[in-house]
Amino acid sequence: MKLTLELRENAGLQWVLERLSPLSPFGRTAVRELPWYGPGTEAALEEELDNVALAMRLWNAGSTRPQEEPDCSCGPAELTPADLQDAAAALRGVTKQLPLFHDIRGSFDRDPGVPFDLVELFEIKHFLVTFERLEQAYAAMPPLSGIVFPSLAEALELMDTDGRRLPTFTIANCYHNDLAPLRAEKAKLEKAIRMTQEEKRGPLLEKRRQLAVQEDQLELIVRQELTGRLMVWKERFLSCMETLGRLDLIVAKAKLALRFGCVRPALSGDKSITLRGVRHPQVEEDLNNRGERFTPLDLDLSKGCTVITGANMGGKTVSLRSTVLSLLLCQCGFFVFAQSARLPLFDRVELILADSGPGAGGLSSFGKEVHLLDKLLQETRDQFFFVALDEFARGTNPQEGAALARALVRHLGSQDCVALMTTHYDGVSDVAGAHYQVAGLVRDIQGDEGDDPRKRIARRMDYRLLPAPPGAPCPRDALRVCRLLKLDDSLMELFQADL
Repeated sequence: MKLTLELRENAGLQWVLERLSPLSPFGRTAVRELPWYGPGTEAALEEELDNVALAMRLWNAGSTRPQEEPDCSCGPAELTPADLQDAAAALRGVTKQLPLFHDIRGSFDRDPGVPFDLVELFEIKHFLVTFERLEQAYAAMPPLSGIVFPSLAEALELMDTDGRRLPTFTIANCYHNDLAPLRAEKAKLEKAIRMTQEEKRGPLLEKRRQLAVQEDQLELIVRQELTGRLMVWKERFLSCMETLGRLDLIVAKAKLALRFGCVRPALSGDKSITLRGVRHPQVEEDLNNRGERFTPLDLDLSKGCTVITGANMGGKTVSLRSTVLSLLLCQCGFFVFAQSARLPLFDRVELILADSGPGAGGLSSFGKEVHLLDKLLQETRDQFFFVALDEFARGTNPQEGAALARALVRHLGSQDCVALMTTHYDGVSDVAGAHYQVAGLVRDIQGDEGDDPRKRIARRMDYRLLPAPPGAPCPRDALRVCRLLKLDDSLMELFQADL
């Protein structure tokens, strides 16, 4: 599945990814190219989650302020406290090396016969020396499943002829038999030049020029030979960089999960979704910055379409975004922002928002909704998919919109999918598989008439999702919301009189 920028931003995944902290260029590439664990890849996903769990345990153990042991199936359990501290120190050693890597992938993308220049050879040796240090640190910690590095020992010996493991490079004399005598002659000549009067240096300078040309020719031969030998190991280098990227991403996922208190998702075998205490971190941070608190949500979804109804400003859209974000994170191998999560794997996950703006070709918001929905249904005929729809068909006249929303709920009930839809239309929940209502404006508070209207609504709003019977009428809170928002009194009188 392709994670489009629009989907990432609408769901909040982009916000999460921007808070990852990969340390190497290969880790940053891995973030841009996240894997999608769809149906049939459960074993691979569990392996990734095992790795994140282990990295969490080690990172937490090595922290100066360790948290309570994360409840995330973090093996191996047989580590003694001393072994755990050693393993944590080894992981810290790995992370110290990751930022030192430079991206040398471009150097291996070259035409045959074009030799590496001296800068490229320096970068390759720097990579090899850094990689050996990382390998030594990684060998001291419990191995992450699937993280196996190909050997580059021969390449390092080729580039580090004196065995000093310094991240510098020069073309040593040992690379060509003629280099040592030529350089000795050149050094002797340069000493003679320094001791000769300036007006008599002409012949000596010409001789030095000729020796420099010969040296350049020999170095070119050496660079050609080194290039030929190093390119034999091209696939090893590239595989190593890919594995470094995956390792870097795993550690970044672990640090993110510890920072935000995320939980390991369990995989469901019955195509149902169970979320407890799910949060949307982007919305939560925004609320915290305003001195408010996010209300965690509980949701149970099964095949077919579940409908959410509730008051304006009651958090229905946030419920959709939180659910979609949880699914996307799980299927990209992340822990999720919840107290617990039991999720299936979908071939595709989509979020269609009513306020996502005009579509391609000048479509209205309603036109874009219909276009995206049709495209999704056409492309998922033989797939198990999830779709969340926010106020579907609210952009057309109410009678047709309600009929279309009911028809869509019935249609999704016949598909191999799990769907979640918010709506203000009556009658839509009648045909839904399940129905939730936002608890709504249930708190009676006095004495805050002079406060910010949005905060007045937030104080009175109970954002919890409560199971509701099919056909339960949509809440009628528009009048109260308008009053709390201090709509013009004369307009309010006309509104109330016309109800």
